[in-house]
Order: sequence, then C-alpha cells, then structure tokens
Amino acid sequence: MPDLTEQQARDLARAAEAAAVVPSQRSVIPTLCRMASVDPATGRKTVTALLLGLLRGDEGELRAAIEVAGRMLAGDTRPNGRVVSVGNAAHDPLMMLAHDIVQLSLRGEPERAWAEVSLLPPGRRAAVLSVLAAYLNYRYAGLDPLALAAAE
Repeated sequence: MPDLTEQQARDLARAAEAAAVVPSQRSVIPTLCRMASVDPATGRKTVTALLLGLLRGDEGELRAAIEVAGRMLAGDTRPNGRVVSVGNAAHDPLMMLAHDIVQLSLRGEPERAWAEVSLLPPGRRAAVLSVLAAYLNYRYAGLDPLALAAAE
C-alpha cells in the first residue's frame, strides 16, 4: 500500500469534511487524514504516534475519529451491503469489529458502533481505528481489497 498522492490526500480530506457531521468531529480530521494518507506498513511509526495522541486525549476524539472513518467507508461495500474483507485478516476479531463499525455506519447507528468499541481496552480501540485508517488508505489509493486478498 502506498502513501497517498497529493490529489488522493485532498480527496480524502474532502470526504472527511463531508463525513464529519457533528462540529466536534472536525477537530480529528487532520489526524485521521494523516493516519490514512501514509502507507499502513511503512508509516507504522507515524500511525502509532497519532494513535497515542488520540489515546492520551479526550475519549471523544477517538470516538469521533472512529465515527468519521466508519461513515467514510460506509459507501465502500459490496452490492449486497457487506463490507469487503481484506486478505487473511478477515477472521481477525478486530477486523470483524471494524467491519461492524462500517455496517452500523451504513445503517446510521454510530452509537451502537461506539458501544461495541467502548467495551474494549484503549489499545484495542486504537487498533480498530488503525484498521479503519488502513481501509481508507486502500480506498483512496485506488486499491481493490478483493484484488489484494486474491494476491495474498
């Protein structure tokens, strides 16, 4: 997965602005966009530092980032409304929770999504957000998750 180009990063930022429907969610857009704009593998240090910043801050910021990411990805589903799995991680519990967040966003139930995430310890909450950020990277880099899964 590559770092996003300038144009892809601008597209990501515009989509994040549109997905931040509550004014308090706007403050997390730069952090979420930075997380999603770097290659999930080579940008791991950057993503980890950003996640730690969210964990050390107000819980509402982490929630806002998860809700905005879920809303951004809600349109990126199969025709049957299911979230596209990526590779071998499709059976990972955190990957499945990320799928649930997108599904609940698709159905307009972000409160239920946060209720599931809030049961997790903070580190796992951050891990779920990192999965969502990786999905955003795939989406805005123009990569097809099904093609990625087939290549694994």
